[in-house]
Amino acid sequence: MALALVAMAATACGSDLLGPATSSTSSLAAAPGTTSTTAPLTGEVAVAFPVVGCTTADDSQLPGQGWKPSVLLAPIPTVLVGQVEFYTDGTHSILGPSGWACTQTTADDGAIDLAVVPTGTPNPPTPGSPAAGAEGIFATFDTTGRSAGVDLVCPFFTLPSFQQSDANCNGQKPPGEFSSMPTPDITSVLDPAGVVGTLAGSGGDHMVTGAVIFPQVMPAVTDGASVAIAVESCALTKTTLCPTVLSDFEVREFPVPSLNGRSG
Repeated sequence: MALALVAMAATACGSDLLGPATSSTSSLAAAPGTTSTTAPLTGEVAVAFPVVGCTTADDSQLPGQGWKPSVLLAPIPTVLVGQVEFYTDGTHSILGPSGWACTQTTADDGAIDLAVVPTGTPNPPTPGSPAAGAEGIFATFDTTGRSAGVDLVCPFFTLPSFQQSDANCNGQKPPGEFSSMPTPDITSVLDPAGVVGTLAGSGGDHMVTGAVIFPQVMPAVTDGASVAIAVESCALTKTTLCPTVLSDFEVREFPVPSLNGRSG
């Protein structure tokens, strides 16, 4: 019924809201004023997007666990219809340019990385940050019960001193990196061109924007309990899609807090 209503709305407005399963993104034009993940999006419509399954680093299919929908709905500016689609590993679903490839890697400690990169780009062979200047949408799902997870949120949120010490982080952002907090749980991050910052893919010849999500569940945060976190980096040479990609991530992948155990 929801898809039917979307289709009816598209017909009534004289526009096609169902984007094609694949389309080229090489002609995306950079839009001015799209450096903030919280910038208002004008002309939004509810669009039904195709969903592409992610694979492992060796291009094998992931196990069949989880829910893998064929379409998902998301509000986007009408000018971007047909240029994006969803990528999923059955647990997490992120928005990215149409026609790209998605890889999932899982660290030994349980952290999950999703990388949506242009087709033909070598897939990251192991979990970790892509090379400086790498183009793609990069998402990490971890917890503050692990040092790597603490390190992801340490520059942007207040943590107990023992957590910072255990993770060997000082709470300082890299020089040249900018951040703001649209909500107490979310930090928007900008790494200008040439700045090697905390975001995956930063340090190249194009800017990178991202979002760091750390649910401020009390007293878990102040006690140093393990809380689920999520980070996404939009490292595209054309920045038109980034506000939409990050805005969807901030809502769709907001972590359900994990309160079991303590870090350190």
